[in-house]
Amino acid sequence: MTIDPSESLPYEPAALTDTLPASDADVLEAALADMTKAFSSDFVAGRVGERHNTYQHRTRVLRQLSDQLTVLRKREAAAFS
Repeated sequence: MTIDPSESLPYEPAALTDTLPASDADVLEAALADMTKAFSSDFVAGRVGERHNTYQHRTRVLRQLSDQLTVLRKREAAAFS
């Protein structure tokens, strides 16, 4: 399998920093934002659905991660109150 450089993603993933994230929820939120950008880019470029049902799978993963983020944020809020 070869990688075609012309199919590079038009967005840049979140930059890595030297500082540690404040919490697991922050890490998950950054990952979710990157995955959402990648999905949106692929959808607009017509790459979603070329193999199997990637739209259904990717939307399910994004929905599950969003739910996990909500739970983590609620736990943080409960811990600080």
